[in-house]
Amino acid sequence: MALGSDGEYYNVNADQMAAACAVACHADTLIFLTDVAGVKNAQGTVMPWLSTKQITAMVESAEIAGGMLPKLEACGQALRKGVGRVRILPAAQADTLPQFYLTKLYGGTEVTVT
Repeated sequence: MALGSDGEYYNVNADQMAAACAVACHADTLIFLTDVAGVKNAQGTVMPWLSTKQITAMVESAEIAGGMLPKLEACGQALRKGVGRVRILPAAQADTLPQFYLTKLYGGTEVTVT
């Protein structure tokens, strides 16, 4: 929920809000903590890397659907508007966040621009 300038409350998409905040703050990185392991391909395997071009093709083929759609849309929006890195990470791996810049993370999916 978000409070509008008119004093009314509005239901907002958390993924879109996170992307907008990251862009407004000129964030270098945006990490979405989620209840899934990452973006999965047609075989059900988590993809460690996913380009925005691949996202388009996977959406068109219905390989990506449901709740992952707005999350990936928000990832693309953040990347197009200047956020350097975007990652979808399982919340169960939140303890790895302090090492994000020091070591390569192996969980979740890093979304890249093509």
